[in-house]
Amino acid sequence: MTSFLLDSNTNNVKDPLNHWRRLTLHVTAFPNDFANHTQRIMLAMEPPLQPYLSGAFQDFFIALGGTGHSLKEKMFHLASPLLEVFSRKYFLQWLEEDSDVNLDCVRFAGSTLVSTNCKKVLMTEDEKRREAELLNTFLDENYDNTIDKARYCIAYGCIDKARELLEADLLESKGLQYSTEQELLTIYYYSQNKKALDDMSLKLLEMNKPLSKDWEKIQQLAKEW
Repeated sequence: MTSFLLDSNTNNVKDPLNHWRRLTLHVTAFPNDFANHTQRIMLAMEPPLQPYLSGAFQDFFIALGGTGHSLKEKMFHLASPLLEVFSRKYFLQWLEEDSDVNLDCVRFAGSTLVSTNCKKVLMTEDEKRREAELLNTFLDENYDNTIDKARYCIAYGCIDKARELLEADLLESKGLQYSTEQELLTIYYYSQNKKALDDMSLKLLEMNKPLSKDWEKIQQLAKEW
């Protein structure tokens, strides 16, 4: 097995942020795994991860939709004292109406799912470009390597951005980038993104970059996704 698969057999109790990233990736593949959502909320109640608590609730509420009112209510009242005022009011209205149809679309830090019910606020192309520039500037100012940038993006809920950073690094590198490859394979595996894996495999082969044994193992596992 690959090193990250061996690591996945633990609860990562010594590294709650790593555990959070794995759970976040898992949400993208299995949004209806409510035990996973509950774990994320409980984990985000701990001080190091509290900035992502609202994002965990947002994914939880989106996944449940109009069902599971009692479960949503129970989890909300458990963690609501730790939420910021805006977040608390936002989710309280969502809970009371059992829908976010009357709420503006907001993406909280840590959320990776997208609601189809909230009131859309359309962004212009310039606004989207500016938002992307702000994220890139933040990453460049706070992290000096691609892996740390990708890990921040995963924790923040920007899975595609993290994947794109790692893929670009792997394609541009001249030699074997084991750590980068492992980080990228982790994203493919936990999010079960078979299309991205297949596309990247083809790009590597077209550049005459042989696939590692770990990569081939993930390709075999991906046949079941």
